[in-house]
Amino acid sequence: PGFSQIDTCTFKFTKHTIQSSYLNQDREFWVSLPLNYSDNLSYNVIYVFDAEWRFNLISNLEFDFSANNKIEKSIIVGIPHIDWEYTRARDLSFSQSRMEYDGEKVDSTWYKSKNAGGGLAFYNYLTKELMPAVESNYATNGKNSLIGHSMGGYFAGYILSLNHPFETLHLYDPSIWYSDGEVTDVVKHGIPNDKNVNVFITYQPVPAFHKQKIEELIEELKKAKNVTLHTRLYTSQTHNSLFLPSYLEGIKLKAIK
Repeated sequence: PGFSQIDTCTFKFTKHTIQSSYLNQDREFWVSLPLNYSDNLSYNVIYVFDAEWRFNLISNLEFDFSANNKIEKSIIVGIPHIDWEYTRARDLSFSQSRMEYDGEKVDSTWYKSKNAGGGLAFYNYLTKELMPAVESNYATNGKNSLIGHSMGGYFAGYILSLNHPFETLHLYDPSIWYSDGEVTDVVKHGIPNDKNVNVFITYQPVPAFHKQKIEELIEELKKAKNVTLHTRLYTSQTHNSLFLPSYLEGIKLKAIK
């Protein structure tokens, strides 16, 4: 893919472009490298949805923590979604929902084919185009993590039912309410990965229906033999404010020395 390098005050990142055959459009992904990156070494890769809002934050934190030997050095890959109203929801959902986050039933005027249900195409783009591009351009070690917040957390939960390539999945206040808890339904039918997967779920209690659906998923994942599960309920955080404490706690679970 084509790329150009962007300088910031603390780190450099590179914008790549892929002509995606699965999405039928050009899509960007952004890459930041740890301090003293070397092609002679190999690195974990952390994939981050909603790069428009989250990439700079995660990249700066990784750069600082790893430079001070607090976590393993990792490559950060940011995945932007082009526009909030249509492409993001379409990319991250596997169906058209008739349910809202508070349990209210809705008609077909919002979660319809134009802006929902494209998750499988996006999954193919992610695993068959984007990840191979990262692996061909950078020194990776095959250990991949995915960070998804809200609908990104729903996506990360749903792909547990697929033969996904991630060692660790972070679900921050995931939208498990979507399609009345379909993520839990697909997980009930089995998690096909032969390898073990680490799952970290954080959530907050508002509204009650949202919390209930996440806890139903948690109970189901507790039964899975190949899932190492960590959860955290943040009673004093909101849907958006819990992203930062979730990440800080998530990296402690595995990486901080």
